[in-house]
Amino acid sequence: MAGENITEPMQEASADDAAFWSLTDKFIGFANEQAASNDVSVVNASFLFASARFNTFLIANQCGTKENFEAEKAAALEYFVNQYKIALTEHMADYQAKFDTYIKNT
Repeated sequence: MAGENITEPMQEASADDAAFWSLTDKFIGFANEQAASNDVSVVNASFLFASARFNTFLIANQCGTKENFEAEKAAALEYFVNQYKIALTEHMADYQAKFDTYIKNT
Protein backbone atom coordinates (compact mmCIF):
# COMPACT_ATOMS: atom_id res chain seq x y z
CA MET A 1 0.00 0.00 0.00
CA ALA A 2 1.18 3.51 -0.75
CA GLY A 3 2.56 5.30 2.26
CA GLU A 4 3.49 2.18 4.19
CA ASN A 5 7.16 1.75 5.06
CA ILE A 6 7.91 5.14 3.55
CA THR A 7 11.14 5.30 5.55
CA GLU A 8 12.38 1.90 4.35
CA PRO A 9 14.03 3.28 1.17
CA MET A 10 15.63 6.03 3.25
CA GLN A 11 16.88 3.47 5.76
CA GLU A 12 18.32 1.41 2.93
CA ALA A 13 20.02 4.48 1.49
CA SER A 14 21.32 5.34 4.94
CA ALA A 15 22.69 1.81 5.37
CA ASP A 16 24.27 2.02 1.91
CA ASP A 17 25.78 5.41 2.81
CA ALA A 18 27.17 4.02 6.06
CA ALA A 19 28.65 1.03 4.23
CA PHE A 20 30.10 3.35 1.57
CA TRP A 21 31.89 5.54 4.11
CA SER A 22 33.04 2.58 6.18
CA LEU A 23 34.52 0.86 3.14
CA THR A 24 36.08 4.10 1.94
CA ASP A 25 37.78 4.56 5.30
CA LYS A 26 39.02 0.95 5.24
CA PHE A 27 40.43 1.26 1.70
CA ILE A 28 42.20 4.52 2.56
CA GLY A 29 43.44 3.04 5.83
CA PHE A 30 44.85 0.03 4.01
CA ALA A 31 46.54 2.26 1.42
CA ASN A 32 48.03 4.38 4.20
CA GLU A 33 49.34 1.25 5.94
CA GLN A 34 50.95 0.10 2.71
CA ALA A 35 52.47 3.55 2.12
CA ALA A 36 54.31 3.25 5.43
CA SER A 37 56.49 0.47 3.99
CA ASN A 38 56.21 1.00 0.21
CA ASP A 39 56.75 3.85 -2.19
CA VAL A 40 53.54 5.91 -2.17
CA SER A 41 53.57 6.01 -5.99
CA VAL A 42 53.56 2.20 -6.09
CA VAL A 43 50.70 2.08 -3.58
CA ASN A 44 48.77 4.59 -5.69
CA ALA A 45 49.39 2.70 -8.92
CA SER A 46 48.28 -0.60 -7.38
CA PHE A 47 45.18 1.08 -5.90
CA LEU A 48 44.23 2.45 -9.33
CA PHE A 49 44.93 -0.89 -11.02
CA ALA A 50 42.87 -2.81 -8.45
CA SER A 51 39.98 -0.37 -8.81
CA ALA A 52 40.03 -0.69 -12.59
CA ARG A 53 40.12 -4.47 -12.30
CA PHE A 54 37.20 -4.54 -9.87
CA ASN A 55 35.19 -2.04 -11.96
CA THR A 56 35.68 -4.29 -14.99
CA PHE A 57 34.54 -7.33 -12.99
CA LEU A 58 31.46 -5.40 -11.85
CA ILE A 59 30.42 -4.49 -15.38
CA ALA A 60 31.13 -7.96 -16.78
CA ASN A 61 29.18 -9.56 -13.95
CA GLN A 62 26.22 -7.21 -14.43
CA CYS A 63 26.22 -7.76 -18.20
CA GLY A 64 26.11 -11.51 -17.84
CA THR A 65 27.23 -12.32 -21.39
CA LYS A 66 30.26 -11.46 -23.47
CA GLU A 67 28.00 -9.86 -26.08
CA ASN A 68 26.32 -7.59 -23.51
CA PHE A 69 29.71 -6.75 -22.03
CA GLU A 70 31.06 -5.74 -25.44
CA ALA A 71 27.93 -3.64 -26.06
CA GLU A 72 28.18 -1.86 -22.70
CA LYS A 73 31.92 -1.42 -22.21
CA ALA A 74 32.17 2.01 -23.89
CA ALA A 75 29.35 3.43 -21.76
CA ALA A 76 30.84 1.84 -18.64
CA LEU A 77 34.26 3.31 -19.41
CA GLU A 78 32.74 6.77 -19.86
CA TYR A 79 30.79 6.41 -16.60
CA PHE A 80 33.80 5.36 -14.51
CA VAL A 81 36.11 7.97 -16.03
CA ASN A 82 33.53 10.69 -15.34
CA GLN A 83 32.95 9.49 -11.76
CA TYR A 84 36.70 9.46 -11.13
CA LYS A 85 37.09 12.94 -12.61
CA ILE A 86 34.29 14.30 -10.40
CA ALA A 87 35.78 12.75 -7.26
CA LEU A 88 39.33 13.83 -8.10
CA THR A 89 38.20 17.38 -8.87
CA GLU A 90 36.31 17.60 -5.56
CA HIS A 91 39.26 16.27 -3.56
CA MET A 92 41.72 18.59 -5.30
CA ALA A 93 39.52 21.58 -4.48
CA ASP A 94 39.35 20.41 -0.86
CA TYR A 95 43.13 20.03 -0.64
CA GLN A 96 43.65 23.40 -2.29
CA ALA A 97 41.42 25.05 0.30
CA LYS A 98 42.95 23.19 3.26
CA PHE A 99 46.46 22.50 1.97
CA ASP A 100 48.29 23.69 5.07
CA THR A 101 46.01 21.60 7.30
CA TYR A 102 46.41 18.40 5.26
CA ILE A 103 50.07 18.73 4.28
CA LYS A 104 52.33 19.47 7.18
CA ASN A 105 55.65 20.83 5.92
CA THR A 106 57.94 20.62 8.92
